[in-house]
Amino acid sequence: MNGVLSCSAMNCVNNISAICSARTIHVSGSNAHSSEGTQCENFAEKGLKNSLINVLNMNVVGEFKQAFNGDSIEMSPMIRCEAIYCKHNEKKLCLAGNIIMYGKDALSIEKTECETFEE
Repeated sequence: MNGVLSCSAMNCVNNISAICSARTIHVSGSNAHSSEGTQCENFAEKGLKNSLINVLNMNVVGEFKQAFNGDSIEMSPMIRCEAIYCKHNEKKLCLAGNIIMYGKDALSIEKTECETFEE
């Protein structure tokens, strides 16, 4: 896993108490020059259908570790990133230690962004 990811997209099927439960996420925005040009491609609105669709991307090991350790974030996804102008992007992987995905009140991918983006 790349780093600790916190997320404000509370409507996302992968969001459990501001922690991302996905095994891998994909940040798009290959031509982005700011966080507004990025998106979390794994965002899916909470619901049974999207839960079933996303079951193969669950971070089961991370969720198990997290259940027994409330003092730190154990559930961090691998972050694939297309934002080539971001200084944290290394061969399409995010190497930032702490990643913040934004999506407060998001109901679609277009309303999410990577707040950790730095050019």
